[in-house]
Amino acid sequence: MSDEGIDFDGLADGMREFAAAWDAVAYHCGDPTPPSSRCALEATVLPSSVEAPEQLTRSIAQDSAVYVTAAAQHVRALARLLGPEVVLTGWTVTRSVDEYCGRVAWLLATDVEPINRVARFYMERIVGLHMARVSENNIGHRARAKEFRKAREATIAQARTMFPDIVLYGEDGPNEWIVGGEQYSSLRKAVNDFGRERLHRPGLYDMLSSFTHPALARLKEQTRVTQLENRLHQAFIAEPEVIRWQMAVACGSVYSAAQHVISYLGLDDSPLEQWADQHPELMGWSLSSRDVES
Repeated sequence: MSDEGIDFDGLADGMREFAAAWDAVAYHCGDPTPPSSRCALEATVLPSSVEAPEQLTRSIAQDSAVYVTAAAQHVRALARLLGPEVVLTGWTVTRSVDEYCGRVAWLLATDVEPINRVARFYMERIVGLHMARVSENNIGHRARAKEFRKAREATIAQARTMFPDIVLYGEDGPNEWIVGGEQYSSLRKAVNDFGRERLHRPGLYDMLSSFTHPALARLKEQTRVTQLENRLHQAFIAEPEVIRWQMAVACGSVYSAAQHVISYLGLDDSPLEQWADQHPELMGWSLSSRDVES
Protein backbone atom coordinates (compact mmCIF):
# COMPACT_ATOMS: atom_id res chain seq x y z
CA MET A 1 0.00 0.00 0.00
CA SER A 2 1.47 3.36 -1.03
CA ASP A 3 -0.22 6.77 -1.14
CA GLU A 4 1.13 10.28 -1.64
CA GLY A 5 4.68 8.97 -1.61
CA ILE A 6 4.21 7.13 1.70
CA ASP A 7 5.30 3.48 1.62
CA PHE A 8 2.86 2.02 4.12
CA ASP A 9 3.98 -1.55 3.52
CA GLY A 10 7.51 -0.47 4.39
CA LEU A 11 6.30 1.34 7.49
CA ALA A 12 4.34 -1.73 8.58
CA ASP A 13 7.45 -3.87 8.16
CA GLY A 14 9.35 -1.34 10.25
CA MET A 15 6.74 -1.54 13.00
CA ARG A 16 6.97 -5.31 13.11
CA GLU A 17 10.76 -5.04 13.22
CA PHE A 18 10.43 -2.61 16.11
CA ALA A 19 8.27 -5.02 18.11
CA ALA A 20 10.83 -7.78 17.44
CA ALA A 21 13.65 -5.47 18.59
CA TRP A 22 11.84 -4.87 21.87
CA ASP A 23 11.35 -8.62 22.27
CA ALA A 24 15.12 -9.04 21.94
CA VAL A 25 15.66 -6.47 24.69
CA ALA A 26 12.84 -7.75 26.90
CA TYR A 27 14.34 -11.25 26.86
CA HIS A 28 17.09 -9.92 29.10
CA CYS A 29 14.75 -8.34 31.65
CA GLY A 30 15.10 -11.58 33.60
CA ASP A 31 18.92 -11.44 33.70
CA PRO A 32 20.65 -10.72 37.02
CA THR A 33 20.42 -7.04 37.87
CA PRO A 34 23.70 -5.21 37.19
CA PRO A 35 24.97 -3.72 40.49
CA SER A 36 25.46 -0.36 38.76
CA SER A 37 21.86 -0.14 37.50
CA ARG A 38 19.36 2.27 39.03
CA CYS A 39 17.23 -0.75 39.92
CA ALA A 40 20.02 -2.18 42.08
CA LEU A 41 21.19 1.15 43.49
CA GLU A 42 17.70 2.23 44.54
CA ALA A 43 17.29 -1.00 46.48
CA THR A 44 20.31 -0.07 48.60
CA VAL A 45 18.88 3.28 49.70
CA LEU A 46 15.36 2.22 50.62
CA PRO A 47 14.53 2.40 54.35
CA SER A 48 15.53 -0.58 56.46
CA SER A 49 11.86 -1.21 57.17
CA VAL A 50 11.39 -2.29 53.53
CA GLU A 51 11.53 -6.06 53.25
CA ALA A 52 13.43 -7.62 50.33
CA PRO A 53 14.22 -4.27 48.67
CA GLU A 54 16.02 -5.92 45.74
CA GLN A 55 12.93 -7.98 44.97
CA LEU A 56 10.73 -4.89 45.26
CA THR A 57 12.68 -2.77 42.79
CA ARG A 58 12.81 -5.73 40.42
CA SER A 59 9.04 -5.98 40.64
CA ILE A 60 8.75 -2.32 39.68
CA ALA A 61 10.94 -2.97 36.65
CA GLN A 62 9.02 -6.11 35.73
CA ASP A 63 5.63 -4.38 35.87
CA SER A 64 6.97 -1.61 33.65
CA ALA A 65 8.43 -4.11 31.17
CA VAL A 66 5.05 -5.88 30.96
CA TYR A 67 3.42 -2.55 30.08
CA VAL A 68 5.99 -1.91 27.33
CA THR A 69 5.43 -5.41 25.96
CA ALA A 70 1.67 -4.82 25.90
CA ALA A 71 2.21 -1.55 24.05
CA ALA A 72 4.50 -3.28 21.54
CA GLN A 73 1.77 -5.85 20.92
CA HIS A 74 -0.56 -2.98 20.01
CA VAL A 75 2.09 -1.73 17.60
CA ARG A 76 1.94 -5.12 15.88
CA ALA A 77 -1.83 -4.76 15.64
CA LEU A 78 -1.57 -1.27 14.18
CA ALA A 79 0.85 -2.57 11.55
CA ARG A 80 -1.86 -4.92 10.30
CA LEU A 81 -4.54 -2.23 9.99
CA LEU A 82 -3.59 -0.90 6.59
CA GLY A 83 -6.82 -1.56 4.71
CA PRO A 84 -10.23 -0.08 5.47
CA GLU A 85 -9.86 -1.29 9.06
CA VAL A 86 -7.39 1.51 9.92
CA VAL A 87 -10.11 4.13 9.42
CA LEU A 88 -11.19 5.33 12.91
CA THR A 89 -9.62 2.25 14.56
CA GLY A 90 -6.07 3.55 14.17
CA TRP A 91 -6.82 6.27 16.70
CA THR A 92 -8.03 3.74 19.24
CA VAL A 93 -4.96 1.53 18.99
CA THR A 94 -2.62 4.52 19.17
CA ARG A 95 -4.39 5.78 22.28
CA SER A 96 -4.02 2.36 23.95
CA VAL A 97 -0.31 2.37 23.13
CA ASP A 98 0.17 5.72 24.82
CA GLU A 99 -1.91 4.75 27.85
CA TYR A 100 0.51 1.90 28.54
CA CYS A 101 3.53 4.09 27.86
CA GLY A 102 2.23 6.79 30.19
CA ARG A 103 2.13 4.30 33.05
CA VAL A 104 5.77 3.33 32.44
CA ALA A 105 6.90 6.95 32.36
CA TRP A 106 5.08 7.62 35.63
CA LEU A 107 6.46 4.54 37.37
CA LEU A 108 10.07 4.99 36.25
CA ALA A 109 10.33 8.79 36.13
CA THR A 110 13.95 9.77 36.78
CA ASP A 111 13.06 12.70 39.05
CA VAL A 112 11.37 10.49 41.66
CA GLU A 113 13.01 9.39 44.90
CA PRO A 114 13.29 5.58 45.36
CA ILE A 115 10.77 5.45 48.21
CA ASN A 116 8.31 7.52 46.16
CA ARG A 117 8.74 5.10 43.28
CA VAL A 118 7.77 2.31 45.64
CA ALA A 119 4.66 4.32 46.57
CA ARG A 120 3.76 4.67 42.89
CA PHE A 121 4.30 0.94 42.38
CA TYR A 122 1.82 0.09 45.13
CA MET A 123 -0.62 2.74 43.95
CA GLU A 124 -0.54 1.30 40.42
CA ARG A 125 -1.28 -2.21 41.65
CA ILE A 126 -3.97 -1.12 44.09
CA VAL A 127 -5.83 0.90 41.45
CA GLY A 128 -5.58 -1.92 38.91
CA LEU A 129 -7.05 -4.43 41.33
CA HIS A 130 -9.73 -1.96 42.42
CA MET A 131 -10.87 -1.28 38.86
CA ALA A 132 -10.93 -4.98 38.06
CA ARG A 133 -13.07 -5.62 41.17
CA VAL A 134 -15.49 -2.85 40.20
CA SER A 135 -15.93 -4.17 36.65
CA GLU A 136 -16.45 -7.77 37.77
CA ASN A 137 -18.93 -6.67 40.40
CA ASN A 138 -20.87 -4.52 37.92
CA ILE A 139 -21.36 -7.41 35.51
CA GLY A 140 -22.48 -9.72 38.29
CA HIS A 141 -19.35 -11.87 38.66
CA ARG A 142 -19.44 -11.79 42.45
CA ALA A 143 -16.89 -14.55 43.02
CA ARG A 144 -14.31 -12.92 40.74
CA ALA A 145 -15.02 -9.55 42.32
CA LYS A 146 -14.36 -11.04 45.74
CA GLU A 147 -11.03 -12.47 44.55
CA PHE A 148 -9.93 -9.06 43.28
CA ARG A 149 -11.07 -7.43 46.50
CA LYS A 150 -9.01 -9.84 48.58
CA ALA A 151 -5.98 -9.22 46.38
CA ARG A 152 -6.51 -5.47 46.65
CA GLU A 153 -6.80 -5.59 50.44
CA ALA A 154 -3.66 -7.73 50.68
CA THR A 155 -1.75 -5.23 48.54
CA ILE A 156 -3.02 -2.33 50.65
CA ALA A 157 -1.87 -4.15 53.79
CA GLN A 158 1.60 -4.61 52.30
CA ALA A 159 1.76 -0.95 51.34
CA ARG A 160 0.65 0.19 54.82
CA THR A 161 3.74 -1.38 56.37
CA MET A 162 5.75 1.36 54.60
CA PHE A 163 3.08 4.02 54.07
CA PRO A 164 0.64 4.09 57.03
CA ASP A 165 -0.92 7.33 55.79
CA ILE A 166 -2.56 5.79 52.70
CA VAL A 167 -5.63 7.77 51.60
CA LEU A 168 -8.07 5.75 49.51
CA TYR A 169 -11.18 7.87 49.27
CA GLY A 170 -12.50 10.88 47.39
CA GLU A 171 -15.37 11.73 45.07
CA ASP A 172 -13.10 11.38 42.02
CA GLY A 173 -12.15 7.81 42.97
CA PRO A 174 -8.56 6.60 42.39
CA ASN A 175 -7.54 9.93 40.86
CA GLU A 176 -7.63 11.34 44.40
CA TRP A 177 -5.94 8.40 46.13
CA ILE A 178 -2.60 8.97 47.82
CA VAL A 179 0.11 6.52 48.88
CA GLY A 180 3.24 7.79 50.58
CA GLY A 181 2.44 11.34 49.54
CA GLU A 182 2.18 10.29 45.89
CA GLN A 183 -1.14 11.01 44.21
CA TYR A 184 -2.30 8.63 41.52
CA SER A 185 -1.65 9.89 38.02
CA SER A 186 -4.76 9.43 35.87
CA LEU A 187 -4.53 8.08 32.33
CA ARG A 188 -5.07 11.59 30.98
CA LYS A 189 -2.40 13.21 33.14
CA ALA A 190 0.14 10.45 32.64
CA VAL A 191 -0.22 10.45 28.84
CA ASN A 192 -0.21 14.24 28.59
CA ASP A 193 2.91 14.42 30.77
CA PHE A 194 4.54 11.67 28.74
CA GLY A 195 3.67 13.29 25.42
CA ARG A 196 4.95 16.69 26.49
CA GLU A 197 8.17 15.47 28.10
CA ARG A 198 9.17 12.61 25.81
CA LEU A 199 7.56 13.32 22.42
CA HIS A 200 7.34 17.13 22.52
CA ARG A 201 3.59 16.76 21.96
CA PRO A 202 1.51 18.63 24.58
CA GLY A 203 -2.09 17.51 24.97
CA LEU A 204 -1.42 14.10 23.40
CA TYR A 205 -4.08 12.27 25.41
CA ASP A 206 -6.64 15.02 24.86
CA MET A 207 -6.25 14.79 21.09
CA LEU A 208 -6.28 10.98 20.97
CA SER A 209 -9.30 10.95 23.27
CA SER A 210 -11.19 13.43 21.10
CA PHE A 211 -10.83 11.08 18.12
CA THR A 212 -11.73 7.91 20.01
CA HIS A 213 -14.76 9.05 21.98
CA PRO A 214 -18.04 9.56 20.09
CA ALA A 215 -17.94 13.07 18.63
CA LEU A 216 -19.77 14.06 15.47
CA ALA A 217 -17.35 16.90 14.81
CA ARG A 218 -14.38 14.50 14.69
CA LEU A 219 -16.30 11.99 12.57
CA LYS A 220 -17.17 14.77 10.13
CA GLU A 221 -13.46 15.53 9.77
CA GLN A 222 -12.93 11.94 8.68
CA THR A 223 -15.83 11.78 6.25
CA ARG A 224 -15.80 12.20 2.49
CA VAL A 225 -19.06 13.33 0.88
CA THR A 226 -19.79 12.46 -2.75
CA GLN A 227 -22.77 13.73 -4.73
CA LEU A 228 -24.66 10.88 -6.38
CA GLU A 229 -27.66 11.23 -8.66
CA ASN A 230 -30.30 11.53 -5.97
CA ARG A 231 -28.41 11.55 -2.69
CA LEU A 232 -25.18 12.31 -0.88
CA HIS A 233 -22.87 9.38 -0.23
CA GLN A 234 -20.80 9.65 2.94
CA ALA A 235 -17.82 7.39 3.69
CA PHE A 236 -15.23 7.40 6.44
CA ILE A 237 -11.68 7.96 5.24
CA ALA A 238 -8.21 8.16 6.76
CA GLU A 239 -5.74 10.67 5.36
CA PRO A 240 -2.38 9.03 4.54
CA GLU A 241 -0.46 11.52 6.67
CA VAL A 242 -2.75 10.84 9.61
CA ILE A 243 -2.07 7.11 9.35
CA ARG A 244 1.67 7.76 9.28
CA TRP A 245 1.29 10.08 12.27
CA GLN A 246 -0.40 7.29 14.22
CA MET A 247 2.33 4.82 13.28
CA ALA A 248 5.12 7.22 14.19
CA VAL A 249 3.58 8.27 17.49
CA ALA A 250 2.94 4.63 18.45
CA CYS A 251 6.51 3.53 17.71
CA GLY A 252 8.07 6.65 19.18
CA SER A 253 6.04 6.25 22.35
CA VAL A 254 7.00 2.63 22.90
CA TYR A 255 10.62 3.43 22.08
CA SER A 256 10.64 6.15 24.76
CA ALA A 257 8.88 3.95 27.33
CA ALA A 258 11.30 1.11 26.56
CA GLN A 259 14.21 3.47 27.26
CA HIS A 260 12.86 3.97 30.78
CA VAL A 261 13.02 0.21 31.40
CA ILE A 262 16.41 -0.13 29.71
CA SER A 263 17.86 2.69 31.81
CA TYR A 264 16.39 1.39 35.05
CA LEU A 265 17.66 -2.17 34.56
CA GLY A 266 20.92 -1.29 32.84
CA LEU A 267 20.07 -3.32 29.73
CA ASP A 268 21.77 -3.31 26.34
CA ASP A 269 19.68 -1.09 24.07
CA SER A 270 21.53 -1.88 20.83
CA PRO A 271 18.58 -3.76 19.20
CA LEU A 272 16.35 -0.69 19.60
CA GLU A 273 19.09 1.75 18.61
CA GLN A 274 19.85 -0.20 15.46
CA TRP A 275 16.14 -0.14 14.62
CA ALA A 276 15.92 3.62 15.29
CA ASP A 277 18.88 4.31 12.99
CA GLN A 278 17.12 2.40 10.20
CA HIS A 279 13.65 3.86 10.74
CA PRO A 280 13.83 7.56 11.69
CA GLU A 281 10.48 8.06 9.93
CA LEU A 282 8.80 5.99 12.66
CA MET A 283 10.02 8.04 15.58
CA GLY A 284 7.18 10.06 17.11
CA TRP A 285 9.02 13.39 16.93
CA SER A 286 10.01 12.96 13.26
CA LEU A 287 6.90 14.01 11.32
CA SER A 288 6.43 16.10 8.22
CA SER A 289 5.08 19.64 8.03
CA ARG A 290 1.64 18.09 7.40
CA ASP A 291 1.48 17.00 11.00
CA VAL A 292 -1.92 16.37 12.53
CA GLU A 293 -3.61 19.49 13.84
CA SER A 294 -4.82 19.19 17.43
